[in-house]
Amino acid sequence: MKFERVMAILSRRLIRSVLLTTILVCTGGAQAQPAPGGPLPGAGGPPGAAGPPGEGEPPPFPPLPANAPEPSADLHDFNGTWFHAGMLEFQIKRDMFGNKTPFTPLGQKVIDRRVASLKNGTPFINASAKCVPMGQPWQMDLNMPFQIFQSKDRFDVLFEEYHGALQIFLDTAEAAQAGYMGRSIAHWDGDTLVVETSGYKDGFWLDVNGTPASKNAKLTQRIRKVKTDHWFLEIITTLEDPTYYTRPWSWPRDYDWRPDMSIFREYNCEEQVGAKEGLDWSLIPEPND
Repeated sequence: MKFERVMAILSRRLIRSVLLTTILVCTGGAQAQPAPGGPLPGAGGPPGAAGPPGEGEPPPFPPLPANAPEPSADLHDFNGTWFHAGMLEFQIKRDMFGNKTPFTPLGQKVIDRRVASLKNGTPFINASAKCVPMGQPWQMDLNMPFQIFQSKDRFDVLFEEYHGALQIFLDTAEAAQAGYMGRSIAHWDGDTLVVETSGYKDGFWLDVNGTPASKNAKLTQRIRKVKTDHWFLEIITTLEDPTYYTRPWSWPRDYDWRPDMSIFREYNCEEQVGAKEGLDWSLIPEPND
């Protein structure tokens, strides 16, 4: 299939995890505005709960073993292995309240061009094809586990896919210099960790289709640890980027507690891309405008 060929360019391994679950592109149906004090749309539900219209059911990943250890009951302790068990959205077409992604004319031009390049079988070179860090949204949307190692002043987040690594600092003086993943500074707001990231080395894609973010973007992630019938992290991401969007906008994601996935499978980006010198021959440079 032409679609499979396009996805192979992005990652051989992504194909295996995605196509086996017959994931379809999200059509971007409307979501209801939450009632005051009520749950956020698309967030906080158990595995298998209905998402936005057009999103379908989450992939059929095995349930957590009955004898799996519980995470710490401390809501400020995020240590452990977490997993995005919801649907992978190839393009984020709506915000968490059902409003269409608020593109500027330039933002609309960029996403339209990127989608057309995929459909035409001539996709643009992107971070995943070059095996460089792809930014938090795309990295965290993949249906792959990640581990959080938390200490007094920082959080180290390691991802199975793409050799991903994210450092979040509570102590501004100790924060690492900005790079492809930006520079992340956090503080606690009650039981919610608020992570603000800016200073990106380059622009990045929010998703597989290429919803854009400029290097001047600011990401704010509100992360809280929740217990319903299972433990999960709820992350509400807000993007501020006047280059491509007319206003800040937000989307939710949940990440299930999965201690049984703490041993990562080996990942070699260059081999998974399957291309000489790390780039597939069919990818082409994207125009600069």
